[in-house]
Amino acid sequence: MTENLRLTTDEDREAFYQLYQYAFNRQDTPQRRTFFMDRYQHGWIYGLHDHDKLVSGLYSLPLQVNFHGIKYAMNGIGDVMSAPEYSGRGGAGKLLTTALNEMAANHIELSYLAPFSYGYYRKFGYEQVFNHTRQTIAAKDLPRIQPTDFSGTMTRYDNEGLKLVNDFYAAQPINQRGGVIRPDWWLHYLSLKHSWSIAIYRNAAGKIEGYLIYERQATTFAIQEWATSTPVAFERLANFVTKHGTTFETFSYEGPSDEHGLDLLADPYPLNVQTVPYMMARIVLLHDFIKKYPFTGTDLAPVRLAITDETLAQNQGIWELQLVAGKVTLNRVSTDLTKRSDLQLSIQQLTKALFGTRSLASEHQHGQIMGELAAAQRLDAVLAHEKPALIDYF
Repeated sequence: MTENLRLTTDEDREAFYQLYQYAFNRQDTPQRRTFFMDRYQHGWIYGLHDHDKLVSGLYSLPLQVNFHGIKYAMNGIGDVMSAPEYSGRGGAGKLLTTALNEMAANHIELSYLAPFSYGYYRKFGYEQVFNHTRQTIAAKDLPRIQPTDFSGTMTRYDNEGLKLVNDFYAAQPINQRGGVIRPDWWLHYLSLKHSWSIAIYRNAAGKIEGYLIYERQATTFAIQEWATSTPVAFERLANFVTKHGTTFETFSYEGPSDEHGLDLLADPYPLNVQTVPYMMARIVLLHDFIKKYPFTGTDLAPVRLAITDETLAQNQGIWELQLVAGKVTLNRVSTDLTKRSDLQLSIQQLTKALFGTRSLASEHQHGQIMGELAAAQRLDAVLAHEKPALIDYF
């Protein structure tokens, strides 16, 4: 019988909060307690006790993501922690394994997390798939932006603006490459955690065509999100940013991809661009994920994949995948990985390929997967290859 490691009582909640503060060296403030407890009530919370004292914990947040128009259930893992006197004893790994198995039992197809160690989470089937691009520029180097159309309006809001732009956020193609579908409770949590400002551009008919979410730090105008659907909206929002040029020393923008705007600048030298790894993902239920997967082709001759998954046994084995006129057939033909297969790869490498982070052919070239290159190329031909994108953090 599986050990019940879920935390459910008020005493558990307070103990989890106290361990969180100690493990991450956080200070107890009214704001922190408020946003922490707001998020806590929506999570699946896990913990280990030693002599009746909580010594390890993590949460698993049930959310949904939009992956190329397909809605998947995704649980975000966070606050993976152990007391220093208990670290290194496998407590966090036991909790993560328990959380993943409960996700699988509840038909959750995906899981994301922000790693403290890529090597550690790869042991549990996660792989780095999401990147961010950080762009910074000094105020003196800001380009001059002169809008050509003033028929629309710019309006500033505090965090109440998050709800106003949520539908616009969801409609942006970049947020449909693995981005979170933001429920009301998540927007409320974000408004409790952050002191953001939201600038919204509406056209002459009052329709939203773009927005900025930004934070006014001591010397930096820090843009958190920037989305537009028309050139006019981009011009007006860019002009709004540059109007702060005498107030801040530095302007920054961290975007949910490794794309940049160097080619859009008359002089790109002053713009500092850095691509940074962001979050990891893993396929929790291979069969369920692939059966709904947005294949870009309609036909694929049978290909056999020998998948290794040391954490979730239901994914491990040799799977035969076939597409006929858009109909997906996926069967596990053997649990013996030594039987005949076309490609041999881990759940991590398959996650990268299916998410569009790196093609199977490229993984084959780098020695990350084994088998027939021709089979990798055939499967690549029907996969989504746009790089995944994610803004949210948990």
